[in-house]
Amino acid sequence: MAEALVFLAFLSLGLTLATNVAVPVHLRRKRHGAGPRPSISVLKPLKGVDDGLFENLLSFAAQRYARFELVFGVADPRDPALEVVERVRRAYPNTPIRVSTHAPELGRNPKVNNLAAISRLASHPYWLISDSNTRVHPDYLADTVAEFKDPHVGLVTNVLAGVGEKGLGALLENLHLNSFVASAVCAAQIARSPIVIGKSMLFRRKDLAAVGGLEGVRDVLAEDHALGLRFRRNGFKVTLSPHVVTTVNERWRLRSFLSRHVRWGQIRRRMAPLAFFTEPLLQPTWWAAAVAAAGRPTLAGAIVLTKVVSDLLVARRLRGVSFPLRGLLLIPLKDLLVAALWLVAAFRRRVHWRGNSLVLGPGTRLLDGAPKRRAKPTLAHT
Repeated sequence: MAEALVFLAFLSLGLTLATNVAVPVHLRRKRHGAGPRPSISVLKPLKGVDDGLFENLLSFAAQRYARFELVFGVADPRDPALEVVERVRRAYPNTPIRVSTHAPELGRNPKVNNLAAISRLASHPYWLISDSNTRVHPDYLADTVAEFKDPHVGLVTNVLAGVGEKGLGALLENLHLNSFVASAVCAAQIARSPIVIGKSMLFRRKDLAAVGGLEGVRDVLAEDHALGLRFRRNGFKVTLSPHVVTTVNERWRLRSFLSRHVRWGQIRRRMAPLAFFTEPLLQPTWWAAAVAAAGRPTLAGAIVLTKVVSDLLVARRLRGVSFPLRGLLLIPLKDLLVAALWLVAAFRRRVHWRGNSLVLGPGTRLLDGAPKRRAKPTLAHT
């Protein structure tokens, strides 16, 4: 038994190291040079005040791009995010900004409802959907739209890097985003099986209509992944830009981290069950714990240390800076927490998301007749 566990631990470590290498390989991919610069509508659904929301939105208003507009949307006209939008408008009076303050119910996904309302105000032929907790470089729009120099491209998404950790939950979240999540996304792109990240999606308005529009994903929780599949099935190429987008996670509590990854685990199980149930092969810390329990603690420690160093190198490549020392110490704990969350996600059907309690079916189809409402959060995490 011990030898079998050692074999699985080394197999998992090898697969993890190979997957981690996909990040620098993808980020070194040659970027497209200057090309056409179509006008872009940036669609940003908002709910509550995320960590650093003003600075996040400001980074979009400050884009070095000739023709773009920002279109924000909330479901409730009393949402405090609107005050932040007005601050951005005052800071950048020359940036076109439009605001939707009502989101009629199109389907069971509240975010899609909001996006549908926002899209009615969009005036440009290219649409970029971006979440409220993203913060971008001034060349983000130019670098991302450059992927459309390939005439076969229909949808572009971006690599994510978690930044800003000031609380335990945020640190755990950013450790995971800058290792397992980023590596999986880059490896999938290299394997030509791209994973679409809803925090940054750029496409032509007409192409979205051709694949069924937002109406086609109105009852799906993982609308980003579902849109990616629809684009691919309709003959479009889906690609991952090497331009890194930061997602700001500052004051998360541990509960926020746990809730997020139970939800994401359920989404992965419903969208790609085979990949979900093979995820333990990309978690060497899990197997190292079993090796230690089988009487080989020194070997287990070496496996964990190798994995920690690899994760930190990937994170530094993505963020440009290292994690604090406590981050190094927390990586094994984070991995073991993720193991527990993976087990919960393997059996649970209900997810809690932005004040809604929703039941998932195959493909993350929402089975509730209407979302169950919970108390409104003052801080919203996507």
